[in-house]
Amino acid sequence: MHLSRPVVLAGTAFAGMALLLPFVRLPVLGAIDGIGADAWPALLPAVPAVAAAVFGDWSRGNGPLVGTTALVLACAGLLFAVVKLADALIAIRGVDGASFGAGSPVLVAAMATVVAGAGLSLRRSTG
Repeated sequence: MHLSRPVVLAGTAFAGMALLLPFVRLPVLGAIDGIGADAWPALLPAVPAVAAAVFGDWSRGNGPLVGTTALVLACAGLLFAVVKLADALIAIRGVDGASFGAGSPVLVAAMATVVAGAGLSLRRSTG
């Protein structure tokens, strides 16, 4: 099995779990998770990388077109996750009793893992 496949799949699984974690806790509203914080679109650009990991040749990496497309889109998902991290930090700024949750940093780390896996998929192994 090519190394990129479990990396992409694990990163995507953790990104999905990160959406269930609280991004912020606000005094009146309570905990707001990734779904409520509209962070779920970060996973959409990862779809080509996941599709290539699941349906591609398990013994080799992806070809240049598929691999580059997956990498560029995964980078877009990472960028969106970083924007949602900044959004969470801005949301708690100046609010007494507000706190920062674990969801957005986990989402950023998970999407960075997907990017790493998509990058690894460009390396074609022979065996």
